[in-house]
Parts: sequence; C-alpha cells; structure tokens
Amino acid sequence: MAAIHSRDTLPEVVVRKMLWAHGYRFRVCDKRIVGHPDIVIPKCRALIEIRGCFWHHHGWEWDGRKLVQTAMCSSATSPKSNRAFWNAKFRRNVRRDAEHEKAWAENGWNLLVIWECALKTEDEREKTFSFILRHLAKWSSCVAR
Repeated sequence: MAAIHSRDTLPEVVVRKMLWAHGYRFRVCDKRIVGHPDIVIPKCRALIEIRGCFWHHHGWEWDGRKLVQTAMCSSATSPKSNRAFWNAKFRRNVRRDAEHEKAWAENGWNLLVIWECALKTEDEREKTFSFILRHLAKWSSCVAR
C-alpha cells in the first residue's frame, strides 16, 4: 500500500498534459479548496477529479445511507480476503467523494469526474478529451489562452 500514491498518477498526468497542450492553465491539488481536487482551473471555476475505479469503486454511489450499485466497471472489484475492511474502506471513499461534490457545488464550482477506465485506450482517451474540452468550453468564462 505504501507504493500507492494519491497524486501524480498516470491518468492525472495524461489529463494534465492534454489540458496544457490545449492552452488551459491550472493548479494541482489546491489545498485552499476542500478535498484538494486533482485539477483546479480557477478561470473557469472548474474542478477535474480523476478517480481510480478500484479505490473510488466506480459504478457505486452513496445515497445518503448506503452504497448503491448504479453501473458495472470491471476495475471496481473487491478483494476476496478481509472483506469487512475493504467494504468499509470503499464505503468511506464513496461517501467522502459525495460530501466533497456537495461542498464544491455549494461553493459554485463546476465539476468533471473522469474515471481511470475512460483513459485506458487511445480511443477512450480521445473521447474523454473531447468530453472535457466540450464541458470547459460550455462554461462561458473558460477559454484557453
């Protein structure tokens, strides 16, 4: 577990390089914002969260009381051993994500959540990049340099 890092992961670096190449300037893990989102574009009031499918249990959502499965991602598996520990950990992660999303929305931030599985192949990356750029362009004050 010590080898698992919370920032500068490959999916984060891929998205940051794409944003930089398209002229967007951003901050990484801004500590002034609750939850320290992965990418902050202050000019757009935009936050981009790149989430790992395993750690953030892609396909599950917190409904206020419990985890509810909404879709299925093959990377969002649960380990077979020590299930109580892992289930509690996944519940905490998903609940914390929901709390951060609520706080960001209340403070007027625009949020994009990008899942790790959306960046695996080159085709998926291109679709994801166009999705990101389309949403950033939709937010009126957000134009690349």
